[in-house]
Amino acid sequence: MRTIRMLLLAACGTCLGFIQPTQAQNSVQTVTLQSVEDSFLVKNYLLLAQRYQIDASKALVRQAKMWSNPSFSTVLGFGSTDKLKPFNVGSGGETQYNIDQLIQTAGKRNKAIQLAATATKMSEANFDELIRTLRLQLRENVYNIYYQQQTEKVLKEQLGNLQTIVDAYVTADKKGSVAHADLVRLQALQVGIENDFADLKQQELESQKNLQQLLHSQDFYAADIKPADLAPYTLDKIQLPQLLEAASKNRADVRMADLQYQTAQLNYRLQKSLAVPDLHVGATYDKQGSYVNNFVGLTLGIDLPVWNRNQGNIHAAKLQINSEQQQLLQQQSVAQTEVLNAYQRIVVLEKRYKGFDLHQFQGEFDTLIAEVSKNFSKGNISLLQFIDYFNSYSDNAKNINKFLSNRVNAYEELNYATGQELFKN
Repeated sequence: MRTIRMLLLAACGTCLGFIQPTQAQNSVQTVTLQSVEDSFLVKNYLLLAQRYQIDASKALVRQAKMWSNPSFSTVLGFGSTDKLKPFNVGSGGETQYNIDQLIQTAGKRNKAIQLAATATKMSEANFDELIRTLRLQLRENVYNIYYQQQTEKVLKEQLGNLQTIVDAYVTADKKGSVAHADLVRLQALQVGIENDFADLKQQELESQKNLQQLLHSQDFYAADIKPADLAPYTLDKIQLPQLLEAASKNRADVRMADLQYQTAQLNYRLQKSLAVPDLHVGATYDKQGSYVNNFVGLTLGIDLPVWNRNQGNIHAAKLQINSEQQQLLQQQSVAQTEVLNAYQRIVVLEKRYKGFDLHQFQGEFDTLIAEVSKNFSKGNISLLQFIDYFNSYSDNAKNINKFLSNRVNAYEELNYATGQELFKN
């Protein structure tokens, strides 16, 4: 029986490192957060597509600056009703040429240019919004992978040590030197930890899948996060009122709503200008169909706004301004609410983080496990008590890493809510 206890003590002693680095498999690529972000910016298909959209919008601005093409028409003589002479354009025939240029009035062309320029800004804001959303997903998955893998190391190490203990108990059980019920309890503990490891592995695979989709890669990743990478995550020097004000003005989705409002205003001015008739200016040449041969004249034309003065479009554009204004106010309110909630979440987590030294606690827990092992080897505690402590060790690792993951992701959500990079080295 003492031999079994010594095996337990030796196995438990190897667990005390809490998180020991293990070599990654060859199929796993070790990456830093910065390297992942650099790859993301050049590989993500959605970002590449949105860049093309920005270029397309800029091309439409150039198009809006162009003048309308002149129109040309001709009349070719066919004789008269008394005597048809198709294409009679010779010395005794008739030809006529007309050229016409549309001159837009009431600043229609400039207003169309302004609308196209606003559409370009909208495409750029869409790009920023896409980056804002995808960067949050990217960082959350990188941090999730890191902390999940840290917990996996603990559980994997525990399973290896526990397997050694179970094997020893199986041998001792065959010899009748241990109670069979003790073996069953250890095997139940083993099954529980294996289930925890399998569940955690599924969570990591989900994070891996999300990261692979963002990077369009089939590689698996091991995140390399240094303490210096986590150091900037603090609320020191962060002022909530300034964050609320900045988010209500500068966040990409708020800028998009503001640009929609500006577009509605520009469209209203454009629709009003469309009620003003455009001018047609041109020239005409008539070989011999006028009162003099080789007649040359200036042509002027204008539409008469008798029935259609664009009344419906003007009224609709005016109502659209009111609609977009309310949408802008709504988006500003949403942005401020998200910032406030993200900030308060960090405040709650930081109270626990600062009021409870996790690293010190882990060291004390390691010492406790060592003392438990010594007392078990001396027969001062039962197997059930030892199993309880052994099980608590894995729970402690899971809870701590989950808390640390939640904390850093809460800071990233504040980045997302404000649309700013608040926490940089």
